[in-house]
Amino acid sequence: MPIWAYFLIGAALAGLLGLALYWQLVVAEGAYLGPRVVALLYDWFAPRYDRVKQFDKAGDALMLAMPILKHLALSAASEALVLDVATGTGRLPDALLAQRRFRGRVVALDLSRRMLDQAQAKLAAYGDRVAFMRRDAQRLPFDADTFDVVTCLEALEFMRDWRAAAREMWRVLKPGGLLMVSNRIGPDAWKLPGRALPTAAFAAWLRELGFQDVQCRPWLVDYDLVTGVKP
Repeated sequence: MPIWAYFLIGAALAGLLGLALYWQLVVAEGAYLGPRVVALLYDWFAPRYDRVKQFDKAGDALMLAMPILKHLALSAASEALVLDVATGTGRLPDALLAQRRFRGRVVALDLSRRMLDQAQAKLAAYGDRVAFMRRDAQRLPFDADTFDVVTCLEALEFMRDWRAAAREMWRVLKPGGLLMVSNRIGPDAWKLPGRALPTAAFAAWLRELGFQDVQCRPWLVDYDLVTGVKP
């Protein structure tokens, strides 16, 4: 074989390796490499996360906080306890605690230490109304039937076993409690085999798990928002 052929083969292999690394580390955000890799990637990205995401506070108040407040008003849970799984830099707690009608407390849980550091800085003004915990979503350190609301945004598809995490959310949610989660859609969803389902299939799975009044609505380009109530 001529020497140039070896160079072509080497270049092809390097290209394939580069594509594989891009898929694993950028598209899948380390999901197939285990929770430690995911946490390390988010630790590295944490200082730039909010700047890249450019969250819309008005949109978050409307799409995230308002459905929770509506549910709490219907359930008469005036001083509710909310768990935000994979809180990141505290997007959900920030949207919810900013609402005057919300008089409860939030537990913000994440596996990335530096993401939690960013969340603590952002939410410092709320004092003891928000608590921070560094834990794995698949083994939540809470008793059953603890929380009035459990949320998890832009994170399930990056967990080692998202079904186990969802079962844990069911376990710690009170009867009558609200689950709010995002479901991955969009142009990159197919690149997450075993981690992303069509929204209708994901909603059907939540119903099989036991949730009632499961509702789906468009949210972001890459995510639908899904809610359900534990009977």
